[in-house]
Amino acid sequence: MSTGAGQLLAFVFILGAASACTVAPDHRPVPGRTTACTFENAPVCARRGNQLRTFTNACLAQSKGFQVVRRGPCRTSAGPVWNRPAACTREFAPVCAVRANVRRTFDNSCLARASGFRPVRPGRCR
Repeated sequence: MSTGAGQLLAFVFILGAASACTVAPDHRPVPGRTTACTFENAPVCARRGNQLRTFTNACLAQSKGFQVVRRGPCRTSAGPVWNRPAACTREFAPVCAVRANVRRTFDNSCLARASGFRPVRPGRCR
């Protein structure tokens, strides 16, 4: 066998071996890439590592790198776990909310909870 034929045979062998490789798809979110999710209200409990969090829907959970563990909000044996909402509506229903000794008016209770405040009464703070 000539040197050229041997090199060609080696090239064809390597090319064939390389084309037989397979790669498992990675379904984790790509940093910097946004995912378009609907505003569907279908709460799910999702996990990332040891962290459990309630999301408005499965798409939002997965877009943040969480895996859905069950439908409905996250709960513990002691009762519901307080979680900040992942998305809120634009509904205008003002509430007065408190965090520590700070009172603040929000456009709705969801926005208050998303900011770490606890709604205490409807309407503006006085």
